[in-house]
Amino acid sequence: MGVPNQIADYDIVGMVADDGVVPCLHARPPARLGAGADLVTVWLLGPVARTSWQDIRARLEQLARARSPHLPDWLESGTGEWSGRQVFWLSGNDRAQSVLAGQALQTMSLADRLRAVAGAARGAHALHEQGVLHGAICPQAVLLVQEGRAVLAPSAVADGKRPVLQIGYPPLGYVDPQLVRGQSGRWSDIWSLGAVTRYVASGTVPYPGIEELPVVQALTNLMQAPVPAPADIPGPVSELVDQCLAGDPSARPQTASEVADRLEQAAQAC
Repeated sequence: MGVPNQIADYDIVGMVADDGVVPCLHARPPARLGAGADLVTVWLLGPVARTSWQDIRARLEQLARARSPHLPDWLESGTGEWSGRQVFWLSGNDRAQSVLAGQALQTMSLADRLRAVAGAARGAHALHEQGVLHGAICPQAVLLVQEGRAVLAPSAVADGKRPVLQIGYPPLGYVDPQLVRGQSGRWSDIWSLGAVTRYVASGTVPYPGIEELPVVQALTNLMQAPVPAPADIPGPVSELVDQCLAGDPSARPQTASEVADRLEQAAQAC
């Protein structure tokens, strides 16, 4: 899908990412916002079927209350049109530079990759403290911004308690099997953080090839134990990944903040 010239009164100048996660755009902010950054980031969030505007507004208000250096610095939200369809959007002061995938991943040291995931984990913790589950944590949702910070990109609009789950969004390889069983909690995002950590440490995912399978087979595979991680992952990272991916949510780290602390400790040891 091409890049729009404008969303609301934001002039779009380029796309950061649109690969199955929330499309992320760079834009010139409208003059009505006053002096500020030359460019900002605009995320397109939807629309989401069967979600009322009242529910969406409540979700956006929850997102705005979750303040953290590892979440985007929100300016405002609204509705607009992209390629003939209505979308919901959020704009933020932070200008995303790249995603933790593809070429960006290849140029980063393991320590920097772990620190980036730690930043996303701290962003997830801030959401959890506001009662919001992200539900779509994957490598593409970890964005690097200016000052070397990593932020967690927003997920699709949901009801603020239960993430949206559909084939392809987020990639099934990063979805906690408990979500497929209809159970959700902050432990679901912690599972996803473990899957992302495994990916940045080894280039492997818990359920390889699951995206190419027919839907029924993919969901069936997701009910099985993940494929063991490579043995050459550093010990502290491997231990954290195994705990995050535990089938029993109570065996996982209790908070995303704990995940972030352990990732930063592992990065220091690299």
